[in-house]
Amino acid sequence: MSPIDVLTALNARQLLPPEQATALADLEQKRPLSLHHELRAALSVGVLLLTGGLGLLLYEHYDRLGPITITAGIAGLCAVAFGYAWQHRPPVSPGPVPTHTFADYALLTACLLFLSLEGYAQYQYNLFGTRYGLATFLPAVLFLALAYRFDHRGVLSMGLTALASWVGVTVQPLALRLKTNFFDQPTVLAAVALSVGLIATGLWLQQRGIKAHFTQIILTLAGNLLLVALLAGVFNFEVRRWLYAVPLLAACVGFDALARRHGVFLYRLMGVGFGYVAITYLLFSQLLKSPDFSTELYMIYLIISGITAVTYLIRTYPTRPAV
Repeated sequence: MSPIDVLTALNARQLLPPEQATALADLEQKRPLSLHHELRAALSVGVLLLTGGLGLLLYEHYDRLGPITITAGIAGLCAVAFGYAWQHRPPVSPGPVPTHTFADYALLTACLLFLSLEGYAQYQYNLFGTRYGLATFLPAVLFLALAYRFDHRGVLSMGLTALASWVGVTVQPLALRLKTNFFDQPTVLAAVALSVGLIATGLWLQQRGIKAHFTQIILTLAGNLLLVALLAGVFNFEVRRWLYAVPLLAACVGFDALARRHGVFLYRLMGVGFGYVAITYLLFSQLLKSPDFSTELYMIYLIISGITAVTYLIRTYPTRPAV
């Protein structure tokens, strides 16, 4: 129901004086229309089109431009974008600060151009040699520092992603090319260690009041990494399956408690979703070995458990905003 319909209904029930209803209707019709979200979406698309277009331009005119011109061009654009972002940098504060919209997207563009510059330098000049971990560690440190200095959530997500990539590459560099990382136990353990460290750091920073509004992003990315890694351990390492299953179920309960405490439904969805998959897999990995196993029992379980999980999510949906 639109505001005009509400005013009409209130006026019809004589709950508003006619003069007040007319004034409110006139205000509703003449008030400015906010294009905030549309403009930010257009800027995001513009950043992606700019970086993608530059990549396509360099690909098509690579022989004509030459490696030095390409390297200098990307470095120059990166410096210009970062210089603009630095010129309009927000004040240093442990809490959220108002930021310059165009400076935010300039910083995002600079980070994307930095990744392009690093990748091209590695391809053309073999800058890092076989030290693949260094190629992901540098942007991770840089992006995390920039995210906290500029209060930028998008750059924070890029930094956390680069940090996760650094752990995966460092443990086993060839795994990225040869097979899925989570079939390798050292990579799984490294992912678990990284995610636990990030979660602990995020909660500690929140307790200290340092960029507490970043906590949800940290917990979401690190929590998903933790749950995926533990679930991969349950799936892939049968001998030590319960060594991964117990921490996984404990983590699911922990995220459900965080959802109850902070009113963030995503935490509960993560806990219920991963917990449901883990319990189902553990249960039927044992039942399939039984000669009395029946498909009917499996279908009944799926129906009842699915309804139970959905009902729990609906009944526990937070009614207050996240903090």
